[in-house]
Amino acid sequence: MVSQAFEKSGWLNRYLSYRAENPFILSEQYLNLEKGNNDEKIFDECLYKEVKENGILLGCPVITRSLSEMKEKLDLPNQRGGTVLLYIETMFSIAMVEYKILNSISNNDSSESYQIRLLNILLLVLKYHFPHSYYRIPREVPLTKLLKHNESLNGVLIQLEEVLIGSVTLPGYSSLGNRQNIFAFSKLYFFLLWARGTIKRDFSSLNKYIEMDKKLREEMITAFAALIWADDFIASAEEQVFEKYIEQTGLEESIKNELGKRILEPVKTADFKFSFSCLNIRRYLVEQLILLSFINNQEAWQERDLIENISQKLGFSLDELEELYFTVAEFFSVHSERLEFLKNNAAAKQFQDYMNDKVFFLVKKNLGNIMKEIEETKELSELLVKATKKSLTMEEKQKVQDQLMDIAKTIPALAIFVLPGGGILLPILIKVLPFNILPSSFQEEKASR
Repeated sequence: MVSQAFEKSGWLNRYLSYRAENPFILSEQYLNLEKGNNDEKIFDECLYKEVKENGILLGCPVITRSLSEMKEKLDLPNQRGGTVLLYIETMFSIAMVEYKILNSISNNDSSESYQIRLLNILLLVLKYHFPHSYYRIPREVPLTKLLKHNESLNGVLIQLEEVLIGSVTLPGYSSLGNRQNIFAFSKLYFFLLWARGTIKRDFSSLNKYIEMDKKLREEMITAFAALIWADDFIASAEEQVFEKYIEQTGLEESIKNELGKRILEPVKTADFKFSFSCLNIRRYLVEQLILLSFINNQEAWQERDLIENISQKLGFSLDELEELYFTVAEFFSVHSERLEFLKNNAAAKQFQDYMNDKVFFLVKKNLGNIMKEIEETKELSELLVKATKKSLTMEEKQKVQDQLMDIAKTIPALAIFVLPGGGILLPILIKVLPFNILPSSFQEEKASR
């Protein structure tokens, strides 16, 4: 836990007061969800896209300018405020929209209806994080008044601040001043699972979800141990990271001590047992293994075989594993400047080059289909012709980018590479197409985003 003597307090009250008056702006996938689909697999897929794009899934939070401005406005802790703000924004916004859908609440934008929903989600958050605590918080009082006058609520919010800072963030700065516990997604996911069940009146034991979270952390540590033993040697950097990961689990000291002993002797793939069938949890584990394979900065990417073996045990095909590799590569292609551990990292560069080569090959192989689609897209064709003669405006450049990515979506071999940002696919499309699509300045602009 982090002592409040070293962190500003009262920020959770300020955050909730702000959100009580300023409803969430939902991302595209959750706006689509509001149309009424309440299938849990759809919920999970939306969650996966959300936490992949904002970096929570990978333990690499993406703090946008607007989020940073919000952190300053609400006076969150300087060192860890961006990370914890991203986490609570994600947790509350997703829980709010799922609550609304699962309760079949009609569209009602009144502040009272919105505040009641926000208070109900807050009470679920408190119950999950303090399962053995009891406090009296009236539901009939508007949330804004409770935040101003209710001592019980504000007392437990101060406690929650410390829990979140300690379990979601890490001390110290990254290149942009934000570091995240790699198990933060685990905490978020099991809270949302429990909240969904509670909202649907499926009153499963809260302890069941807390224990599942703990079990996942233990099993992930075993998988990490197998990875660092993949070459029958433990580099000092790997050992240090492994010890930090054990500390991040937040498990009881006796369990952490037992896990620490695992590194003393080789751990094989056969030693790895996994209790979870959920797709999001399986993807989460594999993507964390991909990240861990970069840590020792080896020239040889030696852990691929082990990751493949574990992925097959988890039920992933080779094509599905390839897609997971690409989504990680795409994230780092777009956000590499934010992540100092990737700088001058030979393993990460080798991985990125591998994915670039793969996408380049697929683009070349499907060049005929791409050109055919371009010819049938009148506006795009006209803009590409224009680009060979003079510079395009920023608006025209954006149209070219958007329409090229739309075309890629229609080609099965490229569809999985069409992710927000186009960090890998778009530059390769621009390079491979047989004429000068855009001036070099546009490519430089894209690379610097």
